[in-house]
Amino acid sequence: MTDDIKTYKITENTHSGLELELQFMPHFFTGNPGAMAPHTHGFYQIIWFRRGHGVHNVDFVDYPVADNTIFFIAPGQEHSFDGANDYEGVIIHFNASFMADEESSESVFLKYDVFNAYDSLPYYKVTHEESGRLMAIVDEMGREYSLTGAFAHSDYMQYLVRLFLIRVQRNGERRQKAKLYVGNVANRTFVRFRQLLEQNFHTMHTVQEYAQLLQVSPRTLTKYVALSTHCSPLQVINDRIVLEAKRKIQHSALSIKEIGYDLGFSDPSYFVKFFKRITGRMPNEFRNQTYQSYITSTKQKRNMKIAIPTAEGRLFPHFGKAPQVAVYDIEQNAVAKKEILTSPEHAHGAMPRFLQGLGVTDVICGGLGAGAVNMLNEMGIGIHGGAPAEDVDKVVDKYLSGTLVCGDSTCHHDACNGHHHN
Repeated sequence: MTDDIKTYKITENTHSGLELELQFMPHFFTGNPGAMAPHTHGFYQIIWFRRGHGVHNVDFVDYPVADNTIFFIAPGQEHSFDGANDYEGVIIHFNASFMADEESSESVFLKYDVFNAYDSLPYYKVTHEESGRLMAIVDEMGREYSLTGAFAHSDYMQYLVRLFLIRVQRNGERRQKAKLYVGNVANRTFVRFRQLLEQNFHTMHTVQEYAQLLQVSPRTLTKYVALSTHCSPLQVINDRIVLEAKRKIQHSALSIKEIGYDLGFSDPSYFVKFFKRITGRMPNEFRNQTYQSYITSTKQKRNMKIAIPTAEGRLFPHFGKAPQVAVYDIEQNAVAKKEILTSPEHAHGAMPRFLQGLGVTDVICGGLGAGAVNMLNEMGIGIHGGAPAEDVDKVVDKYLSGTLVCGDSTCHHDACNGHHHN
């Protein structure tokens, strides 16, 4: 599963002079097809679906997309979309410099109630009237965006982002959870607890430790958390640890033992028992089941075009040297059409560009080099490497059913006479 997850980052934008991007749907998705697939990013993301209906999966949970739904995604969260391309709305990306921890309770609320609220839903709903007010702020962002040399350009854009977040926190509705207020001591303490938890969950696992940091008694913290979120602080702590464990189990190559150590468990067996007690599944079981369910569910949600490097009807083990390519059109998780095409000349980048021209969405292959991986990722083409050199029809059937077993996808050039396989 780790080969399928891409992490996106942003640097200083050449147009705005900021570590910030302002984009609009549907153009964002049509120009970035890989953004539909499961991925994470190292920045904060606001996704405002002004119009459209579909499904947005955030940290292993499906959430409905409807008109005037605004999602707030924090760095490290894994999310994906159901493949719909008729969304209309606004997407704002910005780095942590726009969300720096400050002393004021209001700043803490913006970061740990709007974002980083893992015990709550990741989205707000806003009314049609509020939508108009928020769009006025976005319009002002658009005007300011290109004024790179203007006085206090960065400060002004940061104020606009904060103003957008303040309006949503004030006027948006978050189903299933009561609204939190900065003037309420219980709510304020709870959000501060969220902040400390996000900073310390790798090493601190007890209510007593967080109560000491907050300078309140464990009983008071329990009371404040119950008033704010209707559950215990220990539940919030355990759920945050399990969420991080799920992310690492699914998206890293770390062993279960290494993940346990990373999350502060000195005894690997206790981590396994803890994970099973909270989730009902063993960590390895979660890793295998989640991969299979990902394969099955995502293939059912969208049509695909799968390419397999081929020779004599079998998967050819070296991506860029295959004499032929088998191309499958997939509809409703079944093969609708199959073609066997002659591969392009064996030159650097030829195969990825050839597949992109065919409209291929996914590649199933054996070994491939880093250059091919980078090009396919940039093109938004999913990579499923390390597949066995079997009959290609059988490979596709196993892939669609979630039973395809993949091994090492690394291309070792010395074993291939020094040739690049991209």
